[in-house]
Amino acid sequence: MGILEKLKRTSARETGIRDFCIQTIRFKKFLENARSLLDGFEDGREKFFGEYIFDRHYVISLIDRVVEQLGMVVYDASILAPESGEALFAAYDKYKLAAENLIASNGLGMNNRLSDSAAAISDRDDPEYRLLSDAMRWFNGKGAPAAPADQPTVMDFMKQVFFAVMDALDGPDNVAKQAVIENSGTLAAGQCLNVVDLWKDAQGLPKTRRSVSDLRSVPFRHLLMDTGGEKGKAGQHSLKTGDWVAAITDDQLSLSTLNSDVRFRLETLASGYESSDFIFVFADRSVNLNALLPGGFHVEDSEDGRFAWNLDVSAKTIGDSLMVIGRNLFG
Repeated sequence: MGILEKLKRTSARETGIRDFCIQTIRFKKFLENARSLLDGFEDGREKFFGEYIFDRHYVISLIDRVVEQLGMVVYDASILAPESGEALFAAYDKYKLAAENLIASNGLGMNNRLSDSAAAISDRDDPEYRLLSDAMRWFNGKGAPAAPADQPTVMDFMKQVFFAVMDALDGPDNVAKQAVIENSGTLAAGQCLNVVDLWKDAQGLPKTRRSVSDLRSVPFRHLLMDTGGEKGKAGQHSLKTGDWVAAITDDQLSLSTLNSDVRFRLETLASGYESSDFIFVFADRSVNLNALLPGGFHVEDSEDGRFAWNLDVSAKTIGDSLMVIGRNLFG
């Protein structure tokens, strides 16, 4: 191979790594907006079941906030999965219309019957409470009453958006991820996994293999802290340690499998700020999340896969959870 061909090949590899870093950073932004959407669900649930007094204006503002945040999630998804963008925006338009109809119904259109848990609160049959109850059904977030079978929920749409993004990021045709597989410079010394520093490697790849002990990423250290003991309990024989890439910053970890037969992704932020930190996990049906995850996660299920999250928890809980997950994956 001539010098020119070698330079071209090196350049292509580094461009692939840079694209991989950009995709990972964009996905983090996608998750931040999705988290804000879930926060809206939780705010409505707390207002309804807590000792709060609110008016119709609050409920309308909450619905508008959810619709706006949902639009930001769809926009992020269209950047990460451009081939799905048109279909996602078309679906989003239907959800905007559903929100308008919900507000116009004033709690009498979608479902005029309160859930059993809400019916127990006898003095909460005012229009604003009925409207919030219907909004919660439409959101269908954690702890919310079930929506009518023929009524698509915001959570249903979120699942559709997540799966479209995962197909684009973790599919076998992802050129950026393929660059990681082909570039041995990202393989960590003493470990059978690839490590990409999101900010440094986007500018230039390291000349020598990194040692895990030299990496400053807090969540990455927690993930590997207890992997030298008993065998992992996740039971995924297909998830071998050499099939992984960890994209890191000081307080961020994005872990995904390079095995095209399995889809798995873990995202976490461990900044020490409880209101911002989280753990998010997506997996296809081949992965046993019940065995992999510790308690405290909310899990959403579908035919295509499952995604789980843990929000608003302490730094210790984040660290302990990552240790359990790491042990179950790599122990």
